[in-house]
Amino acid sequence: MNSTPAIQTNIPITIAGAGIAGMTAAIQLKKVGHNVVVFEQQSNVGGSRHGDYEGLENWIFDQSIPEFFTEHGFDYETLTTIPIHKFTVHSEYKKPFLVQSSRPFFQMIKRGPDEDCLDHQLYVQCKKEGIDFRLGEKAPKSIDVDSTGSKKAAAYIKGLNFETRLSNQVHLLLGKKFAPKGYTYLIIINGRATLATAFKKVKNNKTDPFENSIEYFRNRGFIIPERNSFGSRGSFSILDLKLFQRPFRIGEAGGFQDFLFGFGIRMAMHSGLAAAHQLNDDVYLARRILRNLNRKRNVSFINRILYERLSDKQLVKIAVKLSHVSEPLDILSQAYKWNFKNILRWFRFKERYEVRPA
Repeated sequence: MNSTPAIQTNIPITIAGAGIAGMTAAIQLKKVGHNVVVFEQQSNVGGSRHGDYEGLENWIFDQSIPEFFTEHGFDYETLTTIPIHKFTVHSEYKKPFLVQSSRPFFQMIKRGPDEDCLDHQLYVQCKKEGIDFRLGEKAPKSIDVDSTGSKKAAAYIKGLNFETRLSNQVHLLLGKKFAPKGYTYLIIINGRATLATAFKKVKNNKTDPFENSIEYFRNRGFIIPERNSFGSRGSFSILDLKLFQRPFRIGEAGGFQDFLFGFGIRMAMHSGLAAAHQLNDDVYLARRILRNLNRKRNVSFINRILYERLSDKQLVKIAVKLSHVSEPLDILSQAYKWNFKNILRWFRFKERYEVRPA
């Protein structure tokens, strides 16, 4: 981005939503001299989260995670992250087995308003830059950037957080009984655990996949307390990037996420960077980022379709394959390449999916 704004003005750039994408756009614009006001309906940043664990994936983008955060305006060294090099895969068809990598699969972070959560830590960096946050205020109708979250619901997450004395570990549970067209994960880091199911609703399904997941882990000796659960939702809408104009829809509001596994933090940040470049009249850089993002989203869209067609046994077979190779990240990275095969798949699938491109 240019060192000075293309057009100096006293009129602030307005952003609706203090999520990951909104804060990325804000800090980029502020660093090149723009006045920025971020409106957030919640009384604090990260207020819609519950301290649950999420992952910063390490296979969709070529850059390392520290390099990625630096490019997007943040000091990665101040963030609380934990590398995950292995996880255990569970199913009804095979005994649990380990998948591991010399490179971390992802960096685990917490989401929420607490001091050790990514949302709060990025907020602190934004405040140090002098960004004006209007917490507890609804954004005006006329805004420059929309970072308010998903507008549609196609996938759901149900989970709970609890304390435990178990050592750090990560588990993945596969199968339609536990997560129709999705997966269940149990993450235990430093005495705190998140158990959650990411799934799509299936007609005539009379059982609760989350309760089935709880029962599965309890039957294997995990002590999971009875307590209030949390929930969220996501969309599988592909928005037309040619319509990238004011108000710029970024993050979940623009459908910037990984449709296969739901990893959305780096996708969201990259969309915020694109909006900042566009607002700073760096049109070439904005278009280059959007082109890259569009390809990543399209491939993840294809991966989602293929994933949903797999049987439970086929899902386990793929996981077993990952456990037998020395660098499973190489396989995951290849699954997100915009190559000739995926280009053909895109033209085949894009109009046939249950959620049409918006």
